[in-house]
Amino acid sequence: MIYALAILAFIGGCTPTTTQDSGPIARVTVSSEVPEINQSLVSQAELALARIDSVEPYRRDNMLLDIAILFAQGGDLEQSNTTLQLIDTDLLNDSFFIEYSLLGLELNLAEKQLASAAQIFAGKRFIALRQGLEMNFQRRILGLESALNYASGDTKSSIENNIQLGRLYNPRKSSDQRLIAQLQDQIWLQLNELPFNQLQQSDIGDRGELAGWFELAAAMRYRQADPSAQKSFFTVWKQSWREHPGAKTPPSVLKERFRTGAAPKSIALLLPLKGDYETPSNTVLNGFVSAYYENLAQGRTLPKIAIYDTSSVAVTEVYNQAVERGADMVIGPLRQSQVEELAANPALKVPTLSLNRLDNKATEATKNLVQFGLSALDEVSQIADHAWLKGQTNVLLIAPDSGWGLRAQRHFIDNWTAKGGTLVDAISYPNSVNDFTRLLQQPLEIDLSEKRSLALRRTVNRGLSSTSRRRQDIDLVIVLGYSSKVRQIKPALDFLYAGDIPVYASSHIYGGTQQIELNRDLSGITFSAMPWTLEGHMPRPLMPDQRLPTAYRQLYALGYDAFLLHALLDNLDQPQAMPVFGATGLLTLEQGSIKRKEKWAVFEKGRVVPAQP
Repeated sequence: MIYALAILAFIGGCTPTTTQDSGPIARVTVSSEVPEINQSLVSQAELALARIDSVEPYRRDNMLLDIAILFAQGGDLEQSNTTLQLIDTDLLNDSFFIEYSLLGLELNLAEKQLASAAQIFAGKRFIALRQGLEMNFQRRILGLESALNYASGDTKSSIENNIQLGRLYNPRKSSDQRLIAQLQDQIWLQLNELPFNQLQQSDIGDRGELAGWFELAAAMRYRQADPSAQKSFFTVWKQSWREHPGAKTPPSVLKERFRTGAAPKSIALLLPLKGDYETPSNTVLNGFVSAYYENLAQGRTLPKIAIYDTSSVAVTEVYNQAVERGADMVIGPLRQSQVEELAANPALKVPTLSLNRLDNKATEATKNLVQFGLSALDEVSQIADHAWLKGQTNVLLIAPDSGWGLRAQRHFIDNWTAKGGTLVDAISYPNSVNDFTRLLQQPLEIDLSEKRSLALRRTVNRGLSSTSRRRQDIDLVIVLGYSSKVRQIKPALDFLYAGDIPVYASSHIYGGTQQIELNRDLSGITFSAMPWTLEGHMPRPLMPDQRLPTAYRQLYALGYDAFLLHALLDNLDQPQAMPVFGATGLLTLEQGSIKRKEKWAVFEKGRVVPAQP
């Protein structure tokens, strides 16, 4: 008993002081990583919790908060949260209530419980106490509010939180200078993710801090493929915005952006220009050329481009020929088998950006090779993450019975079950199917409902009126496929009493052209969307041939991004590199492959609109 009380006395001293110098500290690191368990701290917390009934009633809730903090510091977030639920908040004084609320926020954000975090911010007592807190508490709360807004998809509000937070630091104080620099980097990262039209929302003449950031970010996005032009503009911007925090403490990643290596002077573009790949190759080429002339019109000095046909010659032979003729960068090949051929080399002679990815293939890293393609695996991972954040754990997956559809299905299942989600069923449909009502009856258990109704009518031997019911344990339906099929799947779900279940889809559902009447059957579907398909997301709209099907229009965007990346690969390979806002998504370089993160959109009465956070 004495030992247990000594522990309680010890952790009682762990509650944060409210002095201006030390201030409150975070108990939980809000990150995607699983916290490391400190078994010593967890054991102390467990022993103290076992003895909590021996503590005087008036001290019990305060001690429970101390124990919850100790669990959090020890990395046992689940037990910390469980302990927090035992507390009667009405018995906490204001100081302990604020600490209780902040620990709850940290736990909710770490565990992606965004709705619960939002409820804490909206609590009447929390709101009433918030404004009267001292500086360090204000900083901590703004940081958590920024994290919540960002995780919820409201990036602009998160930036505004960070701007407010920056004003609470003293730039003359050395300890604050480091924190200000970190904050500027975070703001710049968030600006980098905003669509172009959001960066242009400030009024002319607005000299506010957010307006300054928007002006800088919009100009940098417009000149994204030209680091030299970006550097020149940044110099002018700093003169115009001398008192802006971004001018006084520029984001470190922005400064690194101007130190990248020399851009290539001669690029070889490897494409199979004949046979079955003629149309896809020409589509990629058109997108590449459109980006080339777009940058040429800005007065850029651009590399020479030489196009090589890989239709009937071994790609290694074509590659070597291009290098011998002076290419200091290669873009391509497009065919997966030819990417495999190049990837079989331990090293390539010059930096190479392929136009396809070898997903789920065991290949050793090849020096100088970066793989880039329109992999559906990135999209289903993003859909899985989004669904998990929404608390949708029981999923019905519907995917085409094709190469990419089966790979995406397998990837989603592995990803989803690793999170702890439940796959209710996975349906693969052939391209020949036209009656999805029959195909979906069994996974929705409509057939079982009809059998029960039939059996009941036989039992009572009289006419009965009955309505079939679907199974009730499905939180979400994920549909993969192009719009021609999904336009049949969504009405089938509605007909089978599943119209109230949220439906998510991949970017294959939309080719960038508003077809309101044709797409009314897609209404209500939320999908991951390539930025180029959403109005205003790019500095200049992409203009692929309207007659092309969605798959080819996306290849046009792939070619566009391939040119965009030619001068940015060195930058993406740097630690803490900023993503590139491409036509196909936010582009990052991970383990030798370009990964894509797309935006969210939804069909509303047949019209595609950006999804609200």
